[in-house]
Amino acid sequence: MKKSIVFLKQQKGKWLWAVVAVLFCALLQEYVFPFVLVIACFKLVSLKKISFSWLGVPAVFLLSFAAWQAVGLIYTGSFVSGLASIGIWLGAFFAFLMINSAVDSAVKLDAVMFAGAISGGVAGGIGVMQMVLYHYGELIHPSLKYFFNPFWHSIDNFVADIAINHLLPGFIRQHIQRTEFIAIITRASGTFTNPVMFAVFLTMMLPLAFYCMFYLNGKGKKFIGFVCAVLIAGGIAASYSRGPYLAIAAVFVVLLFYGGKRALALIGVGAVGIAGVAVFASGVFKRLLTLFSAKDISVNTRSQIWKACFEMLDGHLVFGYGTGVNNVREQLHGTYGIEQPHAHNILLQITLENGIIGLLIFIGSFIAFGITMIMLMRRGKKARGIAVTLTACLVAFCACGMTDHLLYGLKPVCYMMMLFGMGAAALRVYKPKSE
Repeated sequence: MKKSIVFLKQQKGKWLWAVVAVLFCALLQEYVFPFVLVIACFKLVSLKKISFSWLGVPAVFLLSFAAWQAVGLIYTGSFVSGLASIGIWLGAFFAFLMINSAVDSAVKLDAVMFAGAISGGVAGGIGVMQMVLYHYGELIHPSLKYFFNPFWHSIDNFVADIAINHLLPGFIRQHIQRTEFIAIITRASGTFTNPVMFAVFLTMMLPLAFYCMFYLNGKGKKFIGFVCAVLIAGGIAASYSRGPYLAIAAVFVVLLFYGGKRALALIGVGAVGIAGVAVFASGVFKRLLTLFSAKDISVNTRSQIWKACFEMLDGHLVFGYGTGVNNVREQLHGTYGIEQPHAHNILLQITLENGIIGLLIFIGSFIAFGITMIMLMRRGKKARGIAVTLTACLVAFCACGMTDHLLYGLKPVCYMMMLFGMGAAALRVYKPKSE
């Protein structure tokens, strides 16, 4: 604690708003955290310093995707939904600018990554608590079984009732598909409103916890990293989200590029973790094995959705149906009788909305990021650890996106942009002296 206080005194300044944003955005409500992000961006982002070299190639792709989304508004059948999609993307892009502006030293980069690990640990711990209460809370009081899952549910519905039914004008209200926040009490949602988005966030933060374990100085920080990794893994397990379960495997494969003793330690941690789940949470394996069941509703539904979506691509492969989730939703509902909101695959959804051109631009941003991380990894030592970690974080996002559409999730997109920002900042921080 004393070291942390000394650090804050030495490193005080506006940049700490970036730490606050990374730490709290996932823990606050979806309608509250944007205000924290706005304040942080207002404090940190200077439009005068933005240039191609400062942004980096991945960010240029991210902005190009927004520009192509804007083109999709010209021919979309759902203008309001399209505007919302662009708004989410550009709003989250300011998270990239914020991190890129705030981080100009190795110490600050470590602090931001440490904040991400702690945020994941706290959220994961809440998720574990929710499932413990679901199974045993009624022994104390019946309402404890579901009252805290999702964590903000009671406040969320109160705010939704006031905002939607009393404040929003009718022409906007008619485009809102749901007037209440969902609550799936049999699966942990943490501080999110959806167990899948909760698990996606945790899967993205897991590599940051391992980074703290292996690369930060001080036994205290390493121990906190370990605790956060355990809580994050517990939260993912408690979400019963099979896509993120599989994404963890991809994350571990990438993290093995730490190399040496760290890779061996990671294998050991993974083996112990799997054994622990088998002993104390066997339901996780049962949930995962239902992927191979012909009677599983979720698997069958996705199969129907993907079959319908491939049919929908006929004649719309190049440009898609236009920006906006509602374009796909209305087709699934009206033409195919599938009561689902989207394609349940990020690549399919983007192609249906913005065509193969939009998909290539989107994929290009991740390929460009991967190339820059390879450049960073070649600088060795700690730079290698940062490159592998951030790559694993974004691999987690992409892997989770294979079974769900993530771009309408405010928090996952926001943290995805923050990770892009950390990558851009790391390239500058660990720039060779010769350059």
